Amino acid sequence: MTALSSKALSTAVPFEENQLMPKRRQPDDAHFDVTPMVDLVFMMNIFFLVTWIYAAMAEIDLPAASHCIATNLDNAVVVTIKLGDNHKPVYYLGDPGPDSELNPTDIEKRLADEVKTSSNDKNIVLIKAEKDVMLRDIVRVATAAASAVKGSKLNLAVVEKN
Repeated sequence: MTALSSKALSTAVPFEENQLMPKRRQPDDAHFDVTPMVDLVFMMNIFFLVTWIYAAMAEIDLPAASHCIATNLDNAVVVTIKLGDNHKPVYYLGDPGPDSELNPTDIEKRLADEVKTSSNDKNIVLIKAEKDVMLRDIVRVATAAASAVKGSKLNLAVVEKN
């Protein structure tokens, strides 16, 4: 066996008693900074929130109807929806008039009364709405009509007046 040189002895890790091999130096712990990842997640949340709000408020451009069948008005209950002066919907039973205006809270009751008092069976509910009326206002009337007139057909007409 050869003896270790003085230089090798000075750089070697000293032996402890009862040890066969010198101690190895422990590697540093791995370090991972998550701050950029958190920033990215927050930016993605903001992006999705903004695009979701924009998509929810976007207008849907529906094509004009090219084929349709006229509804028999003798068997139909007509509900007309127009926009008032303050851009809020105004509901009418039949054609618009001061005596036919409906309160939004009692649409279902008035539709049921109209069907019961009619001389013939009215199984069609025709909703006439101006083109600027919001879809949620039409759905409100359609839901009330479906629960008031059981087994009815629902037709929708859009009045394209400006």
